[in-house]
Amino acid sequence: MENYNVLDNLKEYQKNQKELAEILKGASEVTSELNMSKEEELADLSTKVMNDTFKIMVTGTFKNGKSTFINALLGEEILPAYALPCTAVINEVKYGSQKKAVLYFRNPLPKELPENLAEKAVRHMKKYQGRPIPPLDIPYDEIEDYVVIPMGADEKQIKLQSPYEKVELFYPLEILKNGVEIIDSPGLNEDETRTRVTMDYLAKVDAILYVLNANAICAGDEMKFVEKDLKGNSFDSVFFVVNRFDQIRAREQPQIRQYAELKLKEIYPQPEVFCISALNALDGRLDNDDDLIEKSGMSPLEKRLTEFLTKEKGKAKLASPAKKVRQILSTEALKLVIPRERALLESSLDDVKEKYARIQPQLALAQKEKEQKELEMQAKIEKSGRKFERLAKKQMSDMVNSVPVWIEEYTPSTSLGFLPSKKKTENAVSEISDYLKDKIRDAQSDWQKEVLTPAIEEEADSIFSAAEKDFSKIYSDIDEINVELIGKDYDTNTVPFWQRVAGVAGGLALGDIGLAFSGGVNGIGKELAQTAAFEIGAGFVLGLLGMLNPITLIGVIVGSFLLNIGKGSSRAMEKLKAKVCEEAVKSISEKAEEQAKDLADGIERKLNEVKGQIVDSLSKELKDIENQLQNVIEDKRRGEQDVEARKASLIKSEARIHELNAELDALIFALVGA
Repeated sequence: MENYNVLDNLKEYQKNQKELAEILKGASEVTSELNMSKEEELADLSTKVMNDTFKIMVTGTFKNGKSTFINALLGEEILPAYALPCTAVINEVKYGSQKKAVLYFRNPLPKELPENLAEKAVRHMKKYQGRPIPPLDIPYDEIEDYVVIPMGADEKQIKLQSPYEKVELFYPLEILKNGVEIIDSPGLNEDETRTRVTMDYLAKVDAILYVLNANAICAGDEMKFVEKDLKGNSFDSVFFVVNRFDQIRAREQPQIRQYAELKLKEIYPQPEVFCISALNALDGRLDNDDDLIEKSGMSPLEKRLTEFLTKEKGKAKLASPAKKVRQILSTEALKLVIPRERALLESSLDDVKEKYARIQPQLALAQKEKEQKELEMQAKIEKSGRKFERLAKKQMSDMVNSVPVWIEEYTPSTSLGFLPSKKKTENAVSEISDYLKDKIRDAQSDWQKEVLTPAIEEEADSIFSAAEKDFSKIYSDIDEINVELIGKDYDTNTVPFWQRVAGVAGGLALGDIGLAFSGGVNGIGKELAQTAAFEIGAGFVLGLLGMLNPITLIGVIVGSFLLNIGKGSSRAMEKLKAKVCEEAVKSISEKAEEQAKDLADGIERKLNEVKGQIVDSLSKELKDIENQLQNVIEDKRRGEQDVEARKASLIKSEARIHELNAELDALIFALVGA
């Protein structure tokens, strides 16, 4: 990945990253000196900025050459090019000074584990039976023993959930050292467990590289995933990689490229499509063959990906926290905290005590009003939770009513014949189950988009528009306190409400600091609706699909069906479909309450995160005023020397803030202008 100055671009980003981390460190020190409640948040944000990496997920269906592509991207054979399907486990490729692999386990473990697990892993799990299982170092060259399904494993074993959560692979490569992390997801065409693992990671990554096979371009399952799971959940940072393009005859390559672009344009208006040969790129890098690398088509992809990460994504990663800390230093520290303390220090001890006595009832009233409004918000959020539970139950009921219709209109390709055998019956049950899953996935996707997302947005707007009005009144009362302490020069319209409550490390607990500067309550509703509908809605649909596991249905249905069907029944398929329908409806119905409650609880948690951010910000403002008054009184009691020392400290802090602001302005200009 050294072509097109990829490493130089990454190093430039890292230089800006380190610069911002140093500014944040300085801001943390100066706000600590001013006794502001920002030190911990700024320190945490500095750590986050410094440790942040570009996370690139490589996904696609099994046998499309994902592992070879990742190896080509990294320039070394780090991942085995699996010839067999992998278990539902993520491989995270990260920088390490030495090669090593670390295996992480699920908590809790699945109830039923696959056979033929690596003996070392089995011993490790037994050792910690009933307790959380710590990670296990495994030999790097034995990774396949842990993540690959053994040849000849039966269908039930293949479908069982893996006990492993992920494998971390550490490797001493320059590209990884410079802030890139590759996430290798399980194949998407295996089952919903693997798809669930991939979906859980999608919201955490900066770019998605979706690997297609030039020999079977844009297959139905692939396009459905792109439409429903990627575009359907508003993932726009997607690069489509058409692998094995060298296996297409030269005169047919333009048509294949055009076909891929046309199919993807049905979903993404301007898809970014790159036709490559991962194997040629890998061989070229291993053999230092620049011509082979050039012919592979990897260089244009790497150039565009690097530009996207360092400029588009990188700008957002750094510019948002830079702007937020600029606001803290300029608006809060320079225009409020320092003038307030300076005015108090210039007053006599008796005057400060008198002011403290006058505003204490106001502070107590603001605290009481805050607690009251918090309770009102909590009640609204709990009420909304019941609304979402009802919505989810209705959707489950609709699913139950739809299953018989879907099964009735479906004709399996599997024929049971004159004498239904166990194998034929199992195949038919599996086929009907897969068909039902497709129908449910489509119905749930539509429900998520047309019902759930708008409902979350409506509730968020209702709850937080009222909160904005209520808490703005309390902030207005606080501003009157500041006028009392600072004087008439204090600008009571300095900071808009949502900027005032935005946390340093994230915009209202939604991970987008820019939201606080642009969105207002409507922006919050939209953002929360999108994130909650994806994260929680995806779990809801995958939970439904898990109820229709073919292995479970086969185990319940096949034996009793074969005992009761008799030979030569002309209505064997109708009876089998009826039995599948009965079991599917029963399975969904039994879990309806639990699924609906899980969805409602998840949305409530999201709403409570925003509520907590609002309440916490107000609590800190009240606490800062109280602490500042107490500190000034203590300084004045100790004598004039301490007062003068504190005044000198304020002058020093003021000068330091101006220095930091100048550095921030230069950095923000460089980022935004990049």
